[in-house]
Amino acid sequence: MAQLLKMEADLNSQEIIRWLKAAGHDRFWLAESCGVQKRTVDNWLSSSRAIPRKAQLIIKALMASELAGPVAQAGVAQNLVLHFSDNDFASICDIARVLGMSPVQWVEAEVLKVIHTEPYKVLRALSPAKQKPKSD
Repeated sequence: MAQLLKMEADLNSQEIIRWLKAAGHDRFWLAESCGVQKRTVDNWLSSSRAIPRKAQLIIKALMASELAGPVAQAGVAQNLVLHFSDNDFASICDIARVLGMSPVQWVEAEVLKVIHTEPYKVLRALSPAKQKPKSD
């Protein structure tokens, strides 16, 4: 529920700046994506005034599409929200940057590696969704 409330709350400039950095985007990209000039984005991110509602909606949509990663590109609506401490998130961003990936791409790759290891293959095979229904 707190996450839902957060999604409805106004974005602040620091959240946007952190997201841009983590996603590997710059203010020029954000300006182009929002249909404004870079100077406008600079004003949004350096001012204490609220970012215009229309811009916030566009930025939230961009953030959501970045979070969905390749899944969104495939047209499948599957989302997973993970919560990390600031230190853990900074470490994830650092590792991803060194590997030339976005944090989302790196986390997705690591999760996929784990779920395809033998212990997790066995667990998936035992899951109720995989078992055939019993016939009467």
